[in-house]
Amino acid sequence: MPFMSRGSLLSYLKKERPNLTVADTSEGDIILNVRKQLLSICLQVANGMSYLASERFIHRDLAARNCMIDDNGIIKVADFGQSEDIYACNYFRQLKGSDNNSGSSTVKLPVKWMALESLHDGLFSEKSNVWSYGVLCWEVFSLGKVPYPGLDPIGVVELLDTGGRLQCPHNGACSQEIYLVMLSCWSESPNDRPVFSDLVSSINALIEPLAGYLDFTDINNTCTVKECDVYD
Repeated sequence: MPFMSRGSLLSYLKKERPNLTVADTSEGDIILNVRKQLLSICLQVANGMSYLASERFIHRDLAARNCMIDDNGIIKVADFGQSEDIYACNYFRQLKGSDNNSGSSTVKLPVKWMALESLHDGLFSEKSNVWSYGVLCWEVFSLGKVPYPGLDPIGVVELLDTGGRLQCPHNGACSQEIYLVMLSCWSESPNDRPVFSDLVSSINALIEPLAGYLDFTDINNTCTVKECDVYD
């Protein structure tokens, strides 16, 4: 992967939080400008994931920490999260048998980004990636906050099992329409979730009314993924 001067999407969002935080009472142009910037980030990732889905790739750890940004605002997706000790509190460690059956190994699961079927049955698909993408969008509009604040991984699973979901980010740039897109990604049944091509269309429809507002990203660029899994 080429050098990505702006670092991870997560660190970028945190750094820019003072500039991208808007209140419901902020001037309309400010809200719409920030909304377009954040939607453009989400659209880039959706475009990239739509392409990867067409190539039958599964990422398994799609999150803001695993997206990188260059000077031109182009986003790439990689798989670095499994080795990031700083985020260990957001992972649930699970023992499983080793390949040679002579012992056990520890794997880290990014519970706060995982779909229900992945948590309970170890199933991964485009639709489980869509769930993770919804959490990534929540990260974008919350400007890098940790999902499910105050809950450990076990608490997150209990919340999801009882129908609970992440609340709408406290950011004036996140409209109810945007939050509904996130909620669609977290439908309990994978069959009820959109595919990435649908998400590209939905986000494009949200961006179109914002034409003319400043944007720092090139939304026509697709991101790439490194070290993903291929499924049949």
